[in-house]
Amino acid sequence: MYTIHICSNEKNFPKRLRWCMTNDIVKDARDIHRYIRKANSVYVAFRSDFETRRQFQNQAIASIDAMLGDMDIAYALFNVDDDRIDHWTGLIIEVQNLVREWRKSDQERYKNLK
Repeated sequence: MYTIHICSNEKNFPKRLRWCMTNDIVKDARDIHRYIRKANSVYVAFRSDFETRRQFQNQAIASIDAMLGDMDIAYALFNVDDDRIDHWTGLIIEVQNLVREWRKSDQERYKNLK
């Protein structure tokens, strides 16, 4: 939600130029949310369930990385306020760390599945 708020604010991204960067950033944010929800919806009973869940976790992490890259470009192109970009980046990195820890926890929790 914070990403959509930032990307739709004309003070951060002028309307005439917004589409070239913010569409991808918002799409990545939505994809991250979807992949996390998809991973969380997988009930793990078998090894294949674990692998499906892990794929969604990996896709979320990949989307986070893509989003951070686009945010770097947007920061350079649009001169987004330093405090705002620091807070925004911090939120994304927090999600990244949580997903990575969740993935690591799952690895331990489901290591004996067949």
